[in-house]
Order: sequence, then structure tokens, then C-alpha cells
Amino acid sequence: MLTQEMIDNFMTVNMNTVDVEKLTNISTIELDKSLSKEKRFNYALEMLINPFCFRFGEMGIKLEFDDNAPPLQDILTNFLIRKKSGL
Repeated sequence: MLTQEMIDNFMTVNMNTVDVEKLTNISTIELDKSLSKEKRFNYALEMLINPFCFRFGEMGIKLEFDDNAPPLQDILTNFLIRKKSGL
């Protein structure tokens, strides 16, 4: 179970100073789709160590979210509508 303290700690990683080689390489993690969503989430959390900061190959990735941004669903819906209409 994620706590606010854990999330705050995950978000303190500074991508300018972190050793990317020490981050979990997400490309090596395989999820068992036969597990329930909750068990998959817990497994992924355990494997990633920090779900907000990891690497893909040699590239370090940090996820950040803006509380004032529109919901991701709205952004993706608008993107797909524009894509379908040729914009």
C-alpha cells in the first residue's frame, strides 16, 4: 500500500544527480496478466522500487503530475479526435 510519505519520498529524486544505472530498468520487468489488478500493481511496485523514477535502457525517466492540469483522459480524447480528423 502506497502512503503519502512514500510518494513524497519517491518524488524527491533529482534527475540531474541520480545515477541512472542504479534505477530499475523497466524494460526487464514482465507482468503476469493472470494476476488480479491489485496483485499486478503490488508486484510492479515491488519490482520498480520507485514507480515515479526508473529507467528504460539507458534513459532515466521521472514521472511528475501537475495538480492543475486537465485529466489525462481529456487530453488523450482530444488528441485522438484531432488525429482522426487529420489535424
